[in-house]
Amino acid sequence: MEKHLLSKSTFLRGLQCKKSLYMYKNFIQMRDQPSAEQQAIFSRGNNVGVLAQKLFPGGVDATPAKRSDNLLAVQKTKDLIDSGAEVIYEAAFQYDQVLAILDILVKKEGKWYAYEVKSSVKISNTYLLDASLQYWVITNSGIALEDISLVTLNSKYVRKGELNIQDLFAKTSVLKDVLKNQVFISEKAPELKTVALSAAMPDMAIGEQCFSPYGCDFMGTCWKNVPKGSVFEISGLPKAEQFALYSSGIRLIDEIPAKNALDKNVNIHLKSLKADEVYLEKERLTDFISKLRYPLYFMDFETFMPAVPIYEGTKPYQHIPFQYSIHYYEKEGGELRHVDFLAEHGKDPRRAFLKNLLEHLKGAEVILVYDALMERNVLNGLKKDFPEFLGNIDLILSKLLDLMQVFQERIFYHPLMKNSHSIKNVLPALVPGLGYENLSISSGSIAMIAFEKLQNEQDMFKALEIREQLIEYCKLDTFAMVKLLEVLKVYCV
Repeated sequence: MEKHLLSKSTFLRGLQCKKSLYMYKNFIQMRDQPSAEQQAIFSRGNNVGVLAQKLFPGGVDATPAKRSDNLLAVQKTKDLIDSGAEVIYEAAFQYDQVLAILDILVKKEGKWYAYEVKSSVKISNTYLLDASLQYWVITNSGIALEDISLVTLNSKYVRKGELNIQDLFAKTSVLKDVLKNQVFISEKAPELKTVALSAAMPDMAIGEQCFSPYGCDFMGTCWKNVPKGSVFEISGLPKAEQFALYSSGIRLIDEIPAKNALDKNVNIHLKSLKADEVYLEKERLTDFISKLRYPLYFMDFETFMPAVPIYEGTKPYQHIPFQYSIHYYEKEGGELRHVDFLAEHGKDPRRAFLKNLLEHLKGAEVILVYDALMERNVLNGLKKDFPEFLGNIDLILSKLLDLMQVFQERIFYHPLMKNSHSIKNVLPALVPGLGYENLSISSGSIAMIAFEKLQNEQDMFKALEIREQLIEYCKLDTFAMVKLLEVLKVYCV
């Protein structure tokens, strides 16, 4: 048997971009390094896949000792089938130099059923194409499949006691969709094999395919000639509009004509950038500032979202609050003070989070947050989890004031904000020298990953280091709001 030319992942890569497939097969050393977020996604997928094997216990794993020895995996799978195995994990098949490794293969009453596990709660078109390729390879390898299903996490599952594996996962037959895709797969497989074997790289310009359905890991190569100050630096401008400008010859922000079809916010950015001055609606800003009352608090939450619920009464991907930071002034012109909370790892943080929060917010008149949707969702979730604190939580909700509104609604706009209202862009624009780039934990998504890793961290010193990094990050979020407000007040004078 010849070594495979395509696998499930490279087939899907080729559908997204033939150039990406070619570079993966011929210049893999040029791939961008995966981010911490991407690595966490890969790890989560592997963990969920292993857990789903418990849906069909007693199976045999076809993974060879050397994981990259795919031909041995195919042979091992064949031997297991011939020997009468009825549940096979990581079953490997190859047809016409296309490799497919299926998460779970099950024989019931003499018929074979295929199950592919996804660490998601929804079925995407990419998942259907994934299953379609697997069906094509497996059935053409001589195994008649009675059905093929996608196994996803059940978004309605609520943990009560030990995990109920059967209820945690949802099995959905996708056979009808898979059968519709078989002609497409049979046409695309030879086409993509030709790309993989080609002596010349496909001539593909950068485009929306660089981002959909997944961010490409060769952007560092393909985008290296995109100039500084390009239209792609206009945050919030839809990718389709960015590429429409770029392909029309308008590559730099400076080249965008004054009269254009872009939205109001983009044009505020362009005018502010060209004039090199702040755009300000002073009356509206003054009205916002007038809503401030003392004691004035600045608050930020951090949450994490375990794919598999680890606490009683929680669902897959539920936002679990584990940390907050609060800066506050007792009176205008008074001393800035700080309090915070970071839950103990290894136990449900919600009740301790809430009780400490309520204590720390006693006396607050106004609570400034940045993007109130997060804090409101967390607090409303805690009302459901701990109804005995409903009145206390409603009082906090009534005091929230969203600082992001000032930037999102372009009440105040600085040209260096790049058409963004994210605090990661707003802060360095308004307060030069203060930013997140030098922090070990520099975003909410990395904070999520860090705290989830803490749940199983055995090294006390490593755990302490991560906790200190989390505290430093969350503290900057609220201190950033303090400094932003200081700048805004100057413009109200």
